[in-house]
Amino acid sequence: MLQVVVIGYKNHASRVVHSLCQIRAIKQVLIYHPDSKKIENLSEDPHSKKQYTSNWGDLKDANAFFICSPSGTHIDYIKKILSNSPETKSLPYIYCEKPPGISSKEINWLKNNNKKLSKTLYFGFNYRFSSVHRQLKDIVSSGNLGIPIYANFNISHGLAFKKGMERNWRFTESSVFSKITGNLGIHYIDMCLDCFGLIEKVSITERNVAKNSQIDTAIINLSFDSGMVCNIFLSYATVFSQAIDVFFSDGLFKKNNSEINIFHPRDTFNLDNEFCQPEPYQDNKTLEKGYSEDGLFESISYFISIVESRDSFPKEKYDQSLRVAKILLDN
Repeated sequence: MLQVVVIGYKNHASRVVHSLCQIRAIKQVLIYHPDSKKIENLSEDPHSKKQYTSNWGDLKDANAFFICSPSGTHIDYIKKILSNSPETKSLPYIYCEKPPGISSKEINWLKNNNKKLSKTLYFGFNYRFSSVHRQLKDIVSSGNLGIPIYANFNISHGLAFKKGMERNWRFTESSVFSKITGNLGIHYIDMCLDCFGLIEKVSITERNVAKNSQIDTAIINLSFDSGMVCNIFLSYATVFSQAIDVFFSDGLFKKNNSEINIFHPRDTFNLDNEFCQPEPYQDNKTLEKGYSEDGLFESISYFISIVESRDSFPKEKYDQSLRVAKILLDN
């Protein structure tokens, strides 16, 4: 049975804690915050796996750490966890939420220490475990629809216009990883990199539609080594949409909110022997309401399975996480 630590207690951290409490292999979830006043009034159920602490010394027996604190603290906590690990023991398992780092200096530190860290340090790109990511990657890998040519993502809703949002960190902080470009865009760039291969060129256009302190809309254009092009439209300032269109040489993958349709084959003709759109067939394999919820639990479960087996994480996924962060920092 495992004891795990979650650094952070609100918002996404609370979703991580909820997921961890559902996993049988975990006997205790220690929730850490350095400010005791922040957590002193949080209730502790003696029958619950959750316990709260602001004492770093309480964490010494943990089997794994989950860093769910603000992005700017990720590297500091990784270093702190490593510095408190005895040299005689193997490195502790660390689940660090994206982004891996918020500056080129931090990304370079992770890159320079990749041989040491990549076996036990895992970055929580939970969209990699979402149903739509898995289905799209399977289709690309199978070649059943031919080669991918063009992809268009339209992901939006009206958060920027909600009352009080002018004070929300998404619209006040200047870091690319706080703005929609990096906070949300990092997932879609990662998805495209994983499904379509190496990226050759990136261009980003940002807009401030709702007139808060920071932008609320971004258009990310990706050109790939293969010649494929991808357009990612992200906005907190228009109507709700979760639409993806990926055109292949012999078909079309089309996602609209919770529905996926596949149009195939290319050579489909009407009674006049003219090209027409093929009849779609649906491919809704347990497609979740939002990408992150299903993907989060799967991502955490995968991490815990590696901790239990004392196995290593694939180095290529570590490298991919750094590559995606660097793309956003360089543009």
